[in-house]
Amino acid sequence: MKWWRQLGIVGLLLGVLVLGAGCGLSTPDQGTFTLRLHEVTHSPFYAPQYVALTQGYFEEEGLKVDLVDGKGGDKVTTALLSGEADVILVGAEMTIYVNEQNPADPMVIFARLTKRDGSFLVARKPMDPFRWEDLRGLQYLAQRKGGMPDMIGRYVLKKHGLEPGKDLEYLQHVDYANLGPAFISGVGDVVQIFEPYASTIEKEGKGYVVAALGPDSGDVLYTSYHTRKSFLDAHRDVLVRFTRAIYRGQQFVLTHSPEEIAKAIAPQFEGMDLDTLTRIVTRLKDADVFGHDPLPPREDYEQTITILMDNAMLKDRFPYEKAVDPSIAAEAMATSP
Repeated sequence: MKWWRQLGIVGLLLGVLVLGAGCGLSTPDQGTFTLRLHEVTHSPFYAPQYVALTQGYFEEEGLKVDLVDGKGGDKVTTALLSGEADVILVGAEMTIYVNEQNPADPMVIFARLTKRDGSFLVARKPMDPFRWEDLRGLQYLAQRKGGMPDMIGRYVLKKHGLEPGKDLEYLQHVDYANLGPAFISGVGDVVQIFEPYASTIEKEGKGYVVAALGPDSGDVLYTSYHTRKSFLDAHRDVLVRFTRAIYRGQQFVLTHSPEEIAKAIAPQFEGMDLDTLTRIVTRLKDADVFGHDPLPPREDYEQTITILMDNAMLKDRFPYEKAVDPSIAAEAMATSP
């Protein structure tokens, strides 16, 4: 339970353990259904979701999606466990951590949005050509401990012969929302950070994007959609409709240019100029981070488990069947127009 003490949601988790699932037979939801969706952060990394919002795909499925920027994996997981959210968008590890405790109403991963890490390495000076070994001896401003971005960062560094904390200083004292400002103010030699913050640092002349972590980590079960088993049982039809809209968003991103995608999601990023948004989407497409469909593959889940174990977050492999239900995504794809 050490992980959950760090997140500060032990009480909520214990509540999940003792409460009954409250499951009943699934029945189709009639009329417009309001779905409360909390995302871990608001980023162009989740472009297919925003395409579904701006292009009316959710509305065509009879859904009104209330989107909340949860500002962190711990916060969105808390929202789901406390009943404030129906669905959350966060790393696959969160369901694994919760379900390891055998709750009466477990969390379920039912769809995948992204298939690779979407963070970038930003350095204070250009590093061209970039070589991971050149990070030796530097200060690496990292992501929150225990989250997938952190574990991907450690995995990639080790892959290139660098031990965090030994071969380079691995800094984890800054929370997610303040990584960009901290780096701009002088903390760290490099920072692992997501868009649009990476481009903001570049635009201010305070750093240079030198590498994408996704291609080095390979495909994993990355940012995914999670719900509670009780909600899935009661509103299976809603989740199929939701996932069908996400699939259409994924297909749009797969088949359209960065410029077209940027224009489609621009309403979600007011204040960001179209050129910057296009450059961000181009980087993400080049790194092949977007899921081509919502199916959560077993092999990518197993790679995720390997990374969790490599980071000592799990003692034993957690079964796919206890964390993932691929039937929602399969039905959504089979019934997609």
